[in-house]
Amino acid sequence: MKIVLVGGQNVPGIGGAEAYMFNMAKALHTLGHDVAIICSNREAYTTMVDDIEIVHKVCPKSNMVALPMLFFKSLGYVYKNRRTIDVVNFQSIFFAFLPGWITALCGCKVCYTIHSLAEDNPKHGKVLKLIMKVMAFISIWCCGKNILTISQSKAKEVKARYGKKCAVVPCGVNMPINIAESDILKRFGLKKGRYYLTIGRIDPIKNLDVLVQAFMKRSDDDFQLVIAGDYANSYGDYLRELAAGNKNIIFVGSVMGADKECLLRNCFVNCLVSSSEGMPISLLEAMAYGKPCIVTDIPAIREVMKDEWGYWCKTKDTESLYRKMQEVERDYERTVAQGEEMASYIEQHHTWDNIAMQYVEYLNMIGAK
Repeated sequence: MKIVLVGGQNVPGIGGAEAYMFNMAKALHTLGHDVAIICSNREAYTTMVDDIEIVHKVCPKSNMVALPMLFFKSLGYVYKNRRTIDVVNFQSIFFAFLPGWITALCGCKVCYTIHSLAEDNPKHGKVLKLIMKVMAFISIWCCGKNILTISQSKAKEVKARYGKKCAVVPCGVNMPINIAESDILKRFGLKKGRYYLTIGRIDPIKNLDVLVQAFMKRSDDDFQLVIAGDYANSYGDYLRELAAGNKNIIFVGSVMGADKECLLRNCFVNCLVSSSEGMPISLLEAMAYGKPCIVTDIPAIREVMKDEWGYWCKTKDTESLYRKMQEVERDYERTVAQGEEMASYIEQHHTWDNIAMQYVEYLNMIGAK
């Protein structure tokens, strides 16, 4: 099949949707399918990365404007290649229905993937959240029946809020092979096995300010806190101001490839303290490495992590998070066996090869070939 994935910014990247698209594309290519990705960027160009064609379109940085604009800009590529394309998968439902209808008129099967519900982000005010809910309702019901999401918990949310049933194709990871070399520990003065790690988008929904405040309650210098992600935004500025003067809180920026693998392999604990998630790839990656995880008690995390595997804290609760840091430092040895169980679970259920086969089954079900 010829499959086109449309969405994301500057793929490949460290964002959840970007990682989902790129890794799915690579796994589909391994299965023998021809895959292209169309994403937004600051300049327009086409490149090949790991045998995946990636078409970059100029769009504003704001997702509210960028996604609809990207969807419409993708129509030129779709029309040009309409005789060879089997399916186009828009990576959002926000006003994707009109470009989706046009794509269908070109003879391509169309589906849509919901990665998250934008109205859940605390950075948006009440009025904007209401507007987003109205937009989501219109979009979901105009997009038809071929709607996917990335977790059972997110599918339940969509059904409860908007009355729409979604199919589920979850996130995956590549199992660690521990051969990538990186000097990132040396570059940032990181202590092997002695740092808390969080990797992902620097955004208020991730509650990284709570993580910083909890870490700063510790009274010793035995550990570091490493925050990996693009902090060039207002929330990143706030976090750096909050952490100012604490030499053990280290912002390393966006990480990929060997740097990311090195950070995961050598961390003490992985932290994911979000208020809302689709299915967090960063958590699946930490589980694949068998790393202890401090996590918030939200449905998307409960979906992949058993009670006994995680150090569970309350959402936006600094004291609860601080107590879990104390607990994992005090009782670290018991996590070794649990780490092996987590890694085994990920290998059985969440490798990209497994996820890509589920995705192809879904495409066959909707008649994409």
